[in-house]
Amino acid sequence: MEIKIPKQFQLMGQTINVKFDNELRTKEECVGVSYLDFNEMKLQRNIDGNDRTDEQIYHTFLHELTHFILNKLGEEKLNKNEKLVDTFSALLAQAFQTSRYE
Repeated sequence: MEIKIPKQFQLMGQTINVKFDNELRTKEECVGVSYLDFNEMKLQRNIDGNDRTDEQIYHTFLHELTHFILNKLGEEKLNKNEKLVDTFSALLAQAFQTSRYE
């Protein structure tokens, strides 16, 4: 399966921009971050010069997407539950990556 990360997408009529920043781990201590108030998501492609796999980046994208969706739903408590967000996004990744079409 070819994995594509969008440059932008819309949720509830608002455009969310996706950018890459290879200094996130240094600045934010993470490999993905959602700036919910600014409709921006940042992802890190590599760590210390080592490329992350497409699957790792895709999972990070879906993790941050889940944060955006829960925020739009007004589910602040669920949005802060990193275990829920990470498990939910891992399930989404598996469903999308293993889907078969005619």
